[in-house]
Amino acid sequence: MKKKDNINLAEKISEISKKIEEVKITCFYMLSTDLYKIENNKLTEIITKKFENHPATIMELRATKDNQLFIKKHDSWRIPKELQHLKSKVDEKTNYYLNLYFEKLEKEKQNCLYSSKSNPFVKFVFTPLIEIDGEDELHFFFVTLTIFQNGSIIIELFEDLRSSFYTIDFLHPYTIMKAQIFPDFKKKNRIYSLNSDYQVDDILKYIKKELSSINGGLKLTESTFILHFITNMDQMNKMEFFKKDKLYTWMINAPYSPKNVSSKNRSKNYLTNYFDLDSINYINKGANYIVWNNGNSNNFESNFLKQASFFLSSATPFFQLVCLDETIMDGLEKFQLSNDKQLIKFNEWIHNYKRSSLFIYRINHRAVFDLFTHLQENSYFKHDEYIEKIKQEELNLLKERNQFNELQKNRIMEIMLFIVSLVSILQVVDIFTNNIIILSISALITISLSIGVIMYRNRK
Repeated sequence: MKKKDNINLAEKISEISKKIEEVKITCFYMLSTDLYKIENNKLTEIITKKFENHPATIMELRATKDNQLFIKKHDSWRIPKELQHLKSKVDEKTNYYLNLYFEKLEKEKQNCLYSSKSNPFVKFVFTPLIEIDGEDELHFFFVTLTIFQNGSIIIELFEDLRSSFYTIDFLHPYTIMKAQIFPDFKKKNRIYSLNSDYQVDDILKYIKKELSSINGGLKLTESTFILHFITNMDQMNKMEFFKKDKLYTWMINAPYSPKNVSSKNRSKNYLTNYFDLDSINYINKGANYIVWNNGNSNNFESNFLKQASFFLSSATPFFQLVCLDETIMDGLEKFQLSNDKQLIKFNEWIHNYKRSSLFIYRINHRAVFDLFTHLQENSYFKHDEYIEKIKQEELNLLKERNQFNELQKNRIMEIMLFIVSLVSILQVVDIFTNNIIILSISALITISLSIGVIMYRNRK
């Protein structure tokens, strides 16, 4: 493909992609090799105490036993004087997104699961980063932190990508900014900074740093999943540009060369097949998921809620289990399990973590379970027999090392007791005689026996 053709295609894609109605959610699932030391309720309490009154927190949500949501809101941050003319618009859109992404979405997820009793959580929503393009259009980026009862810690980045556009590789959507309103989480006041050098990544790093400081320092393992919820896929695929290669195939196979996309001899890894449920479709490649609904509705809000609530109800427990496996495979040496007691406690933690996902098997909504099963069976994160064998060997080696260390401790204790008993014999001999020769011979015999026993034990 010629350079001029590439330029024309890039311009065409950027223009067409503006019509995509999409919500992108990047999920960072985090577990620590030290979490088995902390009781789950205690972990929830620590994180809640750290963030419930944090200046950055503007909303808190909790699952309740009666399948309702406890919601607590804080005042919004103030915007700079230079942008006071946008204040009402910022307030209006902030409240709209808080209601859609968090209140309505969480309620819809609970309706899919029919119960929150087995899946309690606490979610903190932080004040958004806001970008302003050349036409004073506002683009919001929300970061949330959720702690589940099983110990999962999840950071999510919500991006409303309407009015954004993609480059030629269909990998990175972006806007052309005129200004950026940044919330500096490190400051005590609740006032946005205008055109700060900080980015969303700085917010994420700050939250992860705060989490890592828990309990004297946690080494967190992170698994990332990227979810694209396209709410007007049917309309987009009717366009001439996507009639041959559907929009979801462009997105799921990104990044790529336009030459390869148009080639007749595509790679066997070029994905086109998707999973079809009654209410949604999805296609995945690694940690990247494209989700859309079957209906022809033009209602962005209802489409998004239908897709996201259903998919996340199944995907959340699946992603948690993937994160657990990757945390274990990240290296058992990190756990520093020095005895059988710690190993048993660690294995109990793994078992309880896995058992917490059993609620997915007991739900009334069969389609949610079917999707969970399909995610497991068709995941790129499957562990084959060899990997499972290596994992089991590591656990066995860890157990053998602990048993060896325990045996060494017992041997040292036996030697010390033997020496003490010999010294006691000398004290008894000393009671019956003051003869230096006899005492010296007794001491010599005692020392010889001690050395002999130590050499014999070491040889053994």
